[in-house]
Amino acid sequence: MVALTTVLVVLSVQRYPFQEKHSDNIAVNDGVVVTKEFSVKSDTANQNTSVKGTIIVWGNKGMAERIRIVTSFEIDPEDFGGMTVYIPKKWYISNILSSYPYNQKTSLEPYASESDMNLGNEWRNMVEVGVTKLQKPAGGGTGTVIIDLVSDRKAILPSETFNILVTVGSDTNPKNGVKSIGVGSIKIPISVNTES
Repeated sequence: MVALTTVLVVLSVQRYPFQEKHSDNIAVNDGVVVTKEFSVKSDTANQNTSVKGTIIVWGNKGMAERIRIVTSFEIDPEDFGGMTVYIPKKWYISNILSSYPYNQKTSLEPYASESDMNLGNEWRNMVEVGVTKLQKPAGGGTGTVIIDLVSDRKAILPSETFNILVTVGSDTNPKNGVKSIGVGSIKIPISVNTES
């Protein structure tokens, strides 16, 4: 009986710390060191593709640790270039949230490429929405995509500056028919100590 009582007490003590605490006293932006807003639209005439967003950075002691990229986009029905968010080196995608339900395949479902793609010296990965690789347009639409990133803490340096690149839109050259994507772009510099 004593052994049973001891086991029950131990189980109760072990469970208690993991219970959720209910409180309305929530610290807003706890640990946030940088927030930046951005906006970009396609440069192609009569193409209504645009993205607005916010980048939120959490950090400690001059080190960026986590990033959340919140995007709200509109993709033109005739656009085959959609939106692409480029992820810098030393950062990894930990989660992607979308306004499109899980397993409901749509032309605007976010797609994260394989990280072994050759994206140059600055980028490790990218997330595409409505990009059809110069084929027929995805059909257009609006939505929200949230991308969570975590840093490689062993590789990132204190006060290191890095960029997030967002590209949108597409165009076809009327003279030679050459197609291009990412005709509108914005590069957002991020630094923990100084807001560039």
